[in-house]
Amino acid sequence: MSVFFRLLFQGIRDLFRMPWSLCMTMAAIVLVCFLGGAFLLLVHNLNLQIGERHGNVQFQVFWSSEATPAELKEVWAGLSRLDSVTNVRTYTPDQALGVLEESFRKTVDLEWMKGRSPLPPTALIQCRLPAEDQKKWTAAFVSRLRAMPKVQKVSFNPLQVDLLSSWAGFAKAAFWPVAGFLLLVVGLVVGNTIKLALLTRREELEILRFVGASRAYIRFPLLVGGAFQGFLGAGLALLLLFGAHHAIRDILNVPPLWITISFLPDIHILLMLGVLAAVGMLSSFVALRN
Repeated sequence: MSVFFRLLFQGIRDLFRMPWSLCMTMAAIVLVCFLGGAFLLLVHNLNLQIGERHGNVQFQVFWSSEATPAELKEVWAGLSRLDSVTNVRTYTPDQALGVLEESFRKTVDLEWMKGRSPLPPTALIQCRLPAEDQKKWTAAFVSRLRAMPKVQKVSFNPLQVDLLSSWAGFAKAAFWPVAGFLLLVVGLVVGNTIKLALLTRREELEILRFVGASRAYIRFPLLVGGAFQGFLGAGLALLLLFGAHHAIRDILNVPPLWITISFLPDIHILLMLGVLAAVGMLSSFVALRN
């Protein structure tokens, strides 16, 4: 067991014999892993939005300015009890004005309009579409909303579900080719580094063979070095990706999108570290055989 750990640490220590080569290799691996992680982050958030909105439609309902607060309170209280409604958000004229001001990133001061807002009372109603007769159901629901007291206008986007489904198909079709290409690049970079290490240590390796060292004794530290390079590169790339995510997390969390960018789940992080370590070890094994 002591020999195993000694060879394990030797494989990591041998990498630092060529610091400039190690730095260049790490830079290449981190760049490729960062691009792969960014793509994975995009796909993950796209899937979250599709999972949240696929099969849903959002209706915007505008009431007349003549509607009294009491009437609005009574009508809004019953919106969540309508069939297939999953979420309801309501805005008084002043609240709608505040959302509008926020959409301008507070570069426009609308405080002076509070209490006499020209915006109508508004409700955003999100509904789960039925599996069949979606157009018929939507038309009936719109008619039901328009029949409510003092409703002035009802609007919705009929292409919302189709658009999201198209993006889902694109993400699934593009994921594996891009992921495979990035893993291939990482494998080539690590493999070339191991080949360079073999060339610089040729005399040392020949001496080990001369004194009777087994192939496993010679190869194991090199395999560990390849796995460590892949693992370390993935870890550094994830740190950079976390910093980039922190900077852009709320960039889309503004009206009308209200999208918070989520970081990769733990299972994706572990898979990324494990897969890159395995690719590094595999590329080292190939380099040793050649």
